[in-house]
Amino acid sequence: MKIYVEHLEEELGRWLLAEYRNSYRIAGDLLLITGIEIPGIPSTAKRIHEIADPSRLVILDPQAEEELKPEDLLECDGIVIGGILGSHPPLGRTKKLLSDRLPQAVKRNIGRHQFSIDGSVYIALQIIRGKRLRDIPFTVGVTIKRKLGPVEHEIHLPYAYPLVDGRPLLSEELIELLVGSSDYIVEYHA
Repeated sequence: MKIYVEHLEEELGRWLLAEYRNSYRIAGDLLLITGIEIPGIPSTAKRIHEIADPSRLVILDPQAEEELKPEDLLECDGIVIGGILGSHPPLGRTKKLLSDRLPQAVKRNIGRHQFSIDGSVYIALQIIRGKRLRDIPFTVGVTIKRKLGPVEHEIHLPYAYPLVDGRPLLSEELIELLVGSSDYIVEYHA
């Protein structure tokens, strides 16, 4: 079983790279990024349909009708996650750029919310290990607060994040990208 992330953005920006790196930290060698080569991360310039049989894949798509279950993985070789940065409100790009291009693949959702890429990888890994979606806690919306002199600055991320040890799955690399070396607090509702 593999977890594929099909790179679908035009560029590889720092935010996307931070999510890919954290995805690798989470899934290790189960992860393969397709559509782009990235030094230090298992990746290939080949597209997913060039390296795997689409009829043996499950695409995670928020617009899919059915939720992903461990049983869905019995007849497949891998889970495919769109390497797309979220938009608020969602634009349905996973369906347009991935699901519609691989009609033979099974489509499943991990809930109706937009998850981060690394969050999707984490959830996929938990499902591979036999967990059910209802048993994987998550939060929708995370606010990162920091002080800039006398001013408090807030960054709100309106996406869904799995809770790991009671905290949203946010990589230190991403937080540093957003707030630099400033002290910060993360607010969310469990």
